[in-house]
Amino acid sequence: MEAVQLLRNRVDALAGMTRGLIEDAAGLDWATPLLPGTSPLGLTLWHMPRTVDWAVNTCIRVAPELADEPRFGELPDPQRFGFGTALSEQQATEAASQVHSDVLVAYSDAVFAIASEWVATLSPEDLDAPVPDFLGRQSARPAYATDGALEEVQGLVDVPVGILLARPTMSHLLMHTGEVDLIIQVARR
Repeated sequence: MEAVQLLRNRVDALAGMTRGLIEDAAGLDWATPLLPGTSPLGLTLWHMPRTVDWAVNTCIRVAPELADEPRFGELPDPQRFGFGTALSEQQATEAASQVHSDVLVAYSDAVFAIASEWVATLSPEDLDAPVPDFLGRQSARPAYATDGALEEVQGLVDVPVGILLARPTMSHLLMHTGEVDLIIQVARR
């Protein structure tokens, strides 16, 4: 399978997994960590499509993020909470309490659809191209340029497009799908 098709396949799979987790988490407390050392479910579930929105639209395409569209205005403010990384416990709780499943499903579906359509337009050469001015693009929002947020993404400076897609938008999200699935299972017991 060609690399571009493989990446698109993974984006589509993550879209379905994310939607499934949002649905599976219905009725649970989304604003309070349900297991020690974890973030609130609402934060993590929101962080997953936010990471894709940030990576694909801000870092690579230099396009407007879907998080800024009025139809998603009930979700946590990206100006304050970025894409959900390097937040304090209080910020995590505040952001999580603003996540509503119906709006989150619509946002997640829209983000993954745009990512999938865009990935399909890439060539193998595009995947090898460096992401230009990655750190400069982090200044798109003050929440992306905090010391904590910059520390979280420092390993992504000077990576090619394919690696940026594979790391935060795929492998990182796969880690979160396992984490959320476990939290849901334990919380339901």
